[in-house]
Amino acid sequence: MKKKPIKVRLIGKKGDSYQIQFPDLAIPVNVDETVYQKMLHSKEYEFGHSFTKAKRPTYSA
Repeated sequence: MKKKPIKVRLIGKKGDSYQIQFPDLAIPVNVDETVYQKMLHSKEYEFGHSFTKAKRPTYSA
């Protein structure tokens, strides 16, 4: 039986660590650069798009 990759998303970077949101956790997990790079290139994790985009002001008339 083949395992499906865990869908995670990058929330942001805080200092030297990356904040990764896992589907069943209420708070993000902080990982360092080495772990983040391993996760990016691993078949066990699938990174999705972050939904926490900053709102930008519109200057339309």
